Amino acid sequence: MPHDIRSVAPAYETLRFVASVCLGRTSRQTRRDFGGYAVGKRRKLSVVPYIAQDMAKELLRSVNVASDGQAITQGEIAAKIEAILLAVSDEQAFMLAEPAEEGKQDTIDLIADQVRAMVFSDYTVSEIEREVEPPKAVESNGWQSYESVKSDEKPRYKWRHTWADRNGNDLVGYKDGGCIGRVFRLDYTVQNEKWFWLVEHVPLERPERESRSAGWEWSAREAACRAEKCYDAIMRLNGKRA
Repeated sequence: MPHDIRSVAPAYETLRFVASVCLGRTSRQTRRDFGGYAVGKRRKLSVVPYIAQDMAKELLRSVNVASDGQAITQGEIAAKIEAILLAVSDEQAFMLAEPAEEGKQDTIDLIADQVRAMVFSDYTVSEIEREVEPPKAVESNGWQSYESVKSDEKPRYKWRHTWADRNGNDLVGYKDGGCIGRVFRLDYTVQNEKWFWLVEHVPLERPERESRSAGWEWSAREAACRAEKCYDAIMRLNGKRA
């Protein structure tokens, strides 16, 4: 549902909001069947149970509805919503199917108000207790929080010095014996304090890439982790197991 306010709005507002959204999101054909092709003409009231069931389901997802301490079933709520929809006049129902926003909204508001009044009149309504999500860790070196390289994260694949006869600022990563990427320093660039990383030798003929395949990180560890993440992302995007 767009603009979901269920976790912040009082139950009184939530009921009306959910009823309004359910009516507004129904397809144009369903609204046309309900309203007819002229006032009182060719109405197909067989769509009423569908509209009522959808609205009842969303209402019970949004608030607790009970009677004498017992939870109310979706079917019971839906039956009462059906009665409200069937009582809508031909003129009001036809406005719901019209493209003019003002007239349509008048009918939506009317039905939503009646649904809210019915629920509060017949039942006890309370908010659903929702668990508070813990705050997400603040990351400073990632593109998005879930892509970030954690401060204690280590490379998962094998990394070796590129040149066997020397230890330098140049490393190659391997997974299952195949090269996945490389990280190294470039002393003659403005980024000489950082490590350049790139993904290499992806075992795909024409791979799709949404992530970058090269960039800079502050350390060899971060660069290696970043290369691994991007290699795995490219493989997943192409339906391959990384």
